Amino acid sequence: MGENFFDTNWLMELYKLNQKNIKGFTSILNIIEYPKSIDFFTNLEIIVPSNRDYQQAIDLAKNLYKMGNPIPAIDILIASICYNSKFILISRDKHFDAVKEVWNDFKISQDYNIKNKKEKKIS
Repeated sequence: MGENFFDTNWLMELYKLNQKNIKGFTSILNIIEYPKSIDFFTNLEIIVPSNRDYQQAIDLAKNLYKMGNPIPAIDILIASICYNSKFILISRDKHFDAVKEVWNDFKISQDYNIKNKKEKKIS
């Protein structure tokens, strides 16, 4: 697919900048972590992990553990969702770099081009 999948840290940033019309994907796990997202981002599609995602996450967790570089379980599942669906993970979490050591074709970007930046805070 090559479409954007937003991690929680970017959802929070985009919320602060009042960028509600972003298009792409996130997971139900990110929504649970940052529930303001559910009503704010109207064009964001929410993904629920599949059995395939969970199986892939177990394999990834085993490999990261063997390498001595485990990452949080939720992030392993998010990485698996992105990998299986060929999404580009938009995240500022550096520990996702460890996933590239297991899956060299894992797509991640720490940057997202924000159009019409507005430094307006929302409470």
